[in-house]
Amino acid sequence: MTGQEFSALLSRHRVALIVGVIVILLAAMGFFGYEKYQRHQTEKAAVLYNELVDTMIQGQNSSARASADTLIHQYGHTPYGTMARFFLARLDMESKQVPAAEKSLRVVMDNSAAPRGMRSLARMNLARLYVDQHQPQKALDLLQKPDPAFASIADEIKGDAYVSLKQVSEADQAYQAAMKALPETDPYRSYLQMKIANIGVTP
Repeated sequence: MTGQEFSALLSRHRVALIVGVIVILLAAMGFFGYEKYQRHQTEKAAVLYNELVDTMIQGQNSSARASADTLIHQYGHTPYGTMARFFLARLDMESKQVPAAEKSLRVVMDNSAAPRGMRSLARMNLARLYVDQHQPQKALDLLQKPDPAFASIADEIKGDAYVSLKQVSEADQAYQAAMKALPETDPYRSYLQMKIANIGVTP
């Protein structure tokens, strides 16, 4: 293609080229603008999350609940919004609002966008809640396929559920499995041995 032919081609398609360049520039501006917005939102959520932790430590439950609600409703797309649900569930459990606590934990469990670890932790918390509420079978059903990363915790909760069901042999097996998942030097093994002794089995 000669220089004249190339110039003629540019002349014929100059409008399309100009529009294409504008579209690319707008897309780039939109991407970087959105990225900046997301970063700003995460920073604001982090500040509010620190306030939530501080108020929880100080026992200011009403302020903590307000911070958690704000994180969930305004910054729910950030990791801090997900973590706030754990705090809200804890507050609900302490105030005997069990259905509300269960709802908060299930929201995390069912959120496919949340990290797997958070979803698994919510499952462990809900299973523990069921045991504490004398619903051991619901806890066992929930822990049929636990995350390997939480194997020891899951097995301990299973042991507690079996104790509630007065199934001593199954409880012993679960506690033993929880111990095996821990390093030999882990001090928590002593606590599990105590649980085994409490059900009348020599650890």
